[in-house]
Amino acid sequence: MTASAQRRVGAAPPGDAGSRADFVAGLGLLGVGAVLTVLVTQPCSQATLQRVDDSCYRLVQRNRSAPLTLASRVLDIALGTEVDWTVRVAVTAMLVRQRRWRALAAWATTIALGEVCVGPLKGQINRLRPPEPLTTTSMTSYPSGHAIAAATTAPGIVLALLPPGVNRRRWLGGAVGVAAATALSRSYLNAHWLSDCVGGFCLGTGFSLVVPRLVGVQRPR
Repeated sequence: MTASAQRRVGAAPPGDAGSRADFVAGLGLLGVGAVLTVLVTQPCSQATLQRVDDSCYRLVQRNRSAPLTLASRVLDIALGTEVDWTVRVAVTAMLVRQRRWRALAAWATTIALGEVCVGPLKGQINRLRPPEPLTTTSMTSYPSGHAIAAATTAPGIVLALLPPGVNRRRWLGGAVGVAAATALSRSYLNAHWLSDCVGGFCLGTGFSLVVPRLVGVQRPR
């Protein structure tokens, strides 16, 4: 069916259904992140959440493997601050060069929301990190800054640079997978409790999926 025929019958344009699904999924993830954030701050739920995190921590210590440790260390470097911000600057410069101002606004807003969440939440919640971290850490534990950064950068790049369609759906799925693996690697390296990583992933991915729809990013002509 042609674009004009789609408009006549009120059909959604290609990729629009996927965009709506992403938006709904993003809202759901933001909801989960918000609930975890509340749970970790309330005395009535802190103890229960910590027991779950302690169990996951002990499980990891009993089941360490060289390949998983290596993969986690690779993600720690590849999605670390220096590489992450270098990629962000490059994507920003590309969008400016292409004069894609709406995509740039969505991309910049996604990154800004993720960064704004990290410092204030860490300072307000002031949660201690797990013992014996296998990588360098700073500040407090909740939420995982690495998880938020990976979840805003990796899916954000796909949504900023690729037009709607099957290829973007595939790349987006892969990007979300990379963000999830990065979040889990932080728990594996004893840098964060599992709930820190899940909360950071949900907030970051939620921002990535919701903001472009709110800004109204369209397929580049």
